[in-house]
Amino acid sequence: LKFKIFQNDNHIDLTLFQFGWERCAPLHSYGPAVRNHYLFHYVFSGRGTLDSTNSAGISSRHQIEAGKGFLICPKQVNTYYADERHPWEYAWIEFDGIKAADYLRLTGLDFDHPIYQLKNRDGAAAIRREMMYIIDNPDNSVISQIGHLYLFFDRLVANSANRKENRPGSLRDFYLKEAVSFIEQNYHFPITVES
Repeated sequence: LKFKIFQNDNHIDLTLFQFGWERCAPLHSYGPAVRNHYLFHYVFSGRGTLDSTNSAGISSRHQIEAGKGFLICPKQVNTYYADERHPWEYAWIEFDGIKAADYLRLTGLDFDHPIYQLKNRDGAAAIRREMMYIIDNPDNSVISQIGHLYLFFDRLVANSANRKENRPGSLRDFYLKEAVSFIEQNYHFPITVES
């Protein structure tokens, strides 16, 4: 078992909360639980089961094997457990940020579509490499860790069987960027909601 809690949450677009790797014992389980952030697991070997609710509150069961992943969204009730005969080995990354849902949408993952599938097996090594870089280098600088989180998302999007095209920014995104820019440039002055 490898596990690390990320201590720096000063990043707005995308940030880490915790990450790890585990080769699970047969029937090892977690849940039922609800998370505050996004949590992505990628299965390297073996298999297991995910029980999760969708946006309507209906629970679904998903059988997951090596080469697939699963997403747990904030406020989603879930339980997952390793197979009795072929328990899974997986890595996980818990993350959030104002761009997290957009990046996940590009992979085809959301509250109602929690299962990640590769478009071909060649992508598995790239995803594993980025996840394990973050996990195996927990003492790297914050910039390095966040940089590799972006690289992980790039590999996840590029290798997704359900990849979506990037749509132009929304008006909401424009106003959000402008507000963040204003605060960054004027934080040393007394800023009001009106300004």
